[in-house]
Amino acid sequence: MLDFNIFVKTLRHVFADFIGVEELTIKELIPLPKKFQSVTAKMELTGDFPATLYLNVTQRGIEISMKKLDIAKGDEDRMLMDTVSELLNIVVGAAQRQSPVRYDFSLPTALKGENYPLQFSGHTTQKGYQFVYEDFEVILILDA
Repeated sequence: MLDFNIFVKTLRHVFADFIGVEELTIKELIPLPKKFQSVTAKMELTGDFPATLYLNVTQRGIEISMKKLDIAKGDEDRMLMDTVSELLNIVVGAAQRQSPVRYDFSLPTALKGENYPLQFSGHTTQKGYQFVYEDFEVILILDA
């Protein structure tokens, strides 16, 4: 089975090393939120233990990430979605190097809006963690 803690630790590492945010507080989400805000990227993991990972980042977190990752502003919605997708891609790629479980992963897709639901697969495990830093939050969800 996939160790969700590897993804959680990797997300903290990515935000510390790539974004410069080291003081993320963390809280397990029980139950998971029913609605999401701003941008959520989704990535499918395939292999012996298929799963879906979701990364939701609020507007302020995306703006900080864009600046630190040197992502130019362009078409606002597309660039916001690309930024969160790239963050998820970095997290999954880095986590894979630490995981004893091998998996392939899809290209990320992203949603943007206010009060939109995520469609979970109905697998037996859905886990989520909320990371908070000053004026933004990040939510990482594993659906396995």
